[in-house]
Amino acid sequence: MACCDKKKSIIVGAGILIAITLIASFMKSSPPKTVSPAALSTPKEPNHYVNGVGTLEAKEIILLAPKSTSRVETLYADEGDTVRKGELLARLELSELSGNAQESTALIEKNRSQMASQKAVIEDLKAKKELADVTLARYKSLIKGGFVTQSELDTVQASARSASALLVSAQEALKQSQHDIERSKGSLSAVNAKINDLSLRSPIEGIVISRDAEAGSTIGAGMSVFKIANPKSVWVRAYIDERQSGVLKIGQKAVVTLRSTGEQHYTGIVRRIGVVSDRITEERVVYIGLDHLPEPLHLGEQAEAQIIISHD
Repeated sequence: MACCDKKKSIIVGAGILIAITLIASFMKSSPPKTVSPAALSTPKEPNHYVNGVGTLEAKEIILLAPKSTSRVETLYADEGDTVRKGELLARLELSELSGNAQESTALIEKNRSQMASQKAVIEDLKAKKELADVTLARYKSLIKGGFVTQSELDTVQASARSASALLVSAQEALKQSQHDIERSKGSLSAVNAKINDLSLRSPIEGIVISRDAEAGSTIGAGMSVFKIANPKSVWVRAYIDERQSGVLKIGQKAVVTLRSTGEQHYTGIVRRIGVVSDRITEERVVYIGLDHLPEPLHLGEQAEAQIIISHD
């Protein structure tokens, strides 16, 4: 029995020795790590990028519409067309305006003819008045010598007054004809202005993003026939979480990826930072102008924006 107990003691002692040896070896190879209080209080390095998702939009969109209720006669453009400034895009029905223009033009020509005739009459009356004045002066001299009677002088004086009155009347008629011409010109200008209003032309060089009427349809004043976007005003409207928006600044560079172009990147710059945040999503709107526009252009397309944060 004593022999067995001695063997057990030797085995237990050997096991304890081996365990102590292993623990000591582990402690030497892997010393415990310590974290200083200063390291715990130091903030992490700020991110170099702020990410957001938004859409491709146009800041300037022109609504092309008539000033009065009209019927669409002809359309010359369609959605997606690139149009030039001043290009005719739609013509509306003239209705009675064409007749009014012809009437005003005819009145102008009539009054001009009358003026030509009146000027000739005035020249004739001037000559007759001059003759009547000369005759009257001669009769006044003759009556002093008793060569003419008072009755004859009275007749000559009446003729001179009549010639003067006829000349004044003709001159007034000429002035009236001139007023009539000016009035007819004003009417014609008003009609032509309405006709021009019925010819809808593009005010800018842009892209037709919407065709809102068809030939034969009647549209009211101010109703859209075309919507035209200015490609120079295209930018990305991105939504940035408020927790990341504090580091945003106008002028920061950005990289935009459109959903339709996959891995293709478009560089840009932050043009505007929204003043009012969305109270529900807690996001701030950032507008990014692109250095180069995608072709073809699809407004409203989803875009991912990565804004590069500049370090002071």
